[in-house]
Amino acid sequence: MKRKLINLLGFILMGIGILTFLSPDFSAYKQQKDADKEIDAFEEEAKVPKDKDPLYQESLKYNQKIYQSGQGDLKDVWSYKAAPIRLKDQKESFGYIMIKKMDVKLPLYLGATLQNMRKGAAIMGETSLPLGTKNSNCVIAAHRGYRGIPYFRDIEQLKTGDQVIIRNPWERLDYRVTKIKVIDPYDMDKILIQKGKDMVTLITCHPYRGHGRYRYVVYCIRDHGQKIVEKKNSTIKDTHFKSSEWDIQREKLCHMIGLGILLIFWIIIIKNWKGTIRKGGKA
Repeated sequence: MKRKLINLLGFILMGIGILTFLSPDFSAYKQQKDADKEIDAFEEEAKVPKDKDPLYQESLKYNQKIYQSGQGDLKDVWSYKAAPIRLKDQKESFGYIMIKKMDVKLPLYLGATLQNMRKGAAIMGETSLPLGTKNSNCVIAAHRGYRGIPYFRDIEQLKTGDQVIIRNPWERLDYRVTKIKVIDPYDMDKILIQKGKDMVTLITCHPYRGHGRYRYVVYCIRDHGQKIVEKKNSTIKDTHFKSSEWDIQREKLCHMIGLGILLIFWIIIIKNWKGTIRKGGKA
């Protein structure tokens, strides 16, 4: 009887251990389901032609305003959080971003608040909205992984020429990666609009698990079929730049090994439990 209780306790504790170990995977699954639900809702919305949509006109005026002002209000992290415009009719997202190379598809929210960045990717305040027009640079921020959810964790997989797709409320816009940099968090001039260009810039923390020491920045320009010249990664200082690929792969490997060990112990406990039951039955 005592042995049965010990095996039962071991069985329960191991089950709790496995569930705890898998909690980040459950969180990632739930977040992706919520993101997919938001994207599906966006896709199902009746689309209004942009020349007849007040939202498009408001967005266009906003982009022109920040370009003409030289983005003078882009001064600190608080300006990132401000929503460029206010969405009406209880709409939450401005579309979505899809990066096949990273296996990422995330809703786009307005303003890089903590709440928005937990739900998907965020268009930073005082940067352009993605309208596919010249003199614009839409800066999109996402976590470098958060509570088991990838977000922009695998951003280092992107190379020159890779595709980034933006779907706004009116159309699909295709961009190509042109340059990659690691910058200081307060290098505001590195994410400003570049005259005559239609750009999207992706930004996240670097290095992975580095507590936001630097920012990994991927610059993209509108894809018109032009040839993209490959460029090497630029960094703050060569000694400061270090790839996070090994850290990410090591974390994935440790997760798989840990799960495998837990499953092996669980199987052993189940076999012992069954053996104890058989012996008890024979007795």
